Amino acid sequence: MTALSRQQKTSAPLTQDQLDAFARDGFLLVKGLVPEHERADVDRDSLELIERGKAGPFGDDRWVYREDPEFGNRLCTFRINQLLAPDMPQSFRLLLAYPPLLRAVSQLMGGDLFATSVHSLVFKMPKHGVPAPWHQDPVKVFRYPVFNMDVYLDAAHPDNGGLWVIPGSHLAGYHNPKHHPDFIQSWTGGRNADAPGAIAVETEPGDVIFHATTVIHGSFWSRAESLRRTVYYHFDHLADVALAGDRWPQNGFARAHAVTAAAIAERAGLYPGEAPFDYPVLPAEVTT
Repeated sequence: MTALSRQQKTSAPLTQDQLDAFARDGFLLVKGLVPEHERADVDRDSLELIERGKAGPFGDDRWVYREDPEFGNRLCTFRINQLLAPDMPQSFRLLLAYPPLLRAVSQLMGGDLFATSVHSLVFKMPKHGVPAPWHQDPVKVFRYPVFNMDVYLDAAHPDNGGLWVIPGSHLAGYHNPKHHPDFIQSWTGGRNADAPGAIAVETEPGDVIFHATTVIHGSFWSRAESLRRTVYYHFDHLADVALAGDRWPQNGFARAHAVTAAAIAERAGLYPGEAPFDYPVLPAEVTT
């Protein structure tokens, strides 16, 4: 191993100030974490997947749609799930296994064993950018942090449906809307981008947002001409899984670990000169 590869293997992409900001605010924007050459294949493949579902449902329920009331209730696609499935493009697995991304995840997890259980392409089509109103992600958290890693393929800002967050709202914990229907409104006052304390998180291609599942966040209808694409990977970690019992998504941790490990091995086979992320094996007692 060369001196450079040893440095790459052990270097930590996030500073202590960034780790503290994530704990305080519930989200963290990291500029330029994924360089252009790492995004090129994902950029191409994501466009092909979007094009496949552009005309409307075609029998694969991984492509998700919603009606647009301003355009005659036309069905608009906005999400594609299960990006790491065997029949999905390899580029999404190689992106997941990009070592600086996984090192950042490990730092945010405090070194605990983690795995990605949910992986999706979320996008806003030109002129038909479907909203994601203020919400928490539907994961009951037992041991913080549990979060999503959002890799931006396009610029995102308030004019094209970029992300809005309410910093610090994650500290209230997860409130299931079925049991706490007024929780989100207690923070937002029923308003959108002008909700109290809300801030826009503007990004450029290659930027990454890590957001806690419990932070209140959202985006709104976009009528912009531009496409906005984000690749999402959701991460669980072992300490939380041990407390969660038979509860989604934690109850799929063993399979998620296998998928994550396979992606790392696949990338290592293609890039033998790159020091892969040192991913721990799954403890024998973990069967979920």
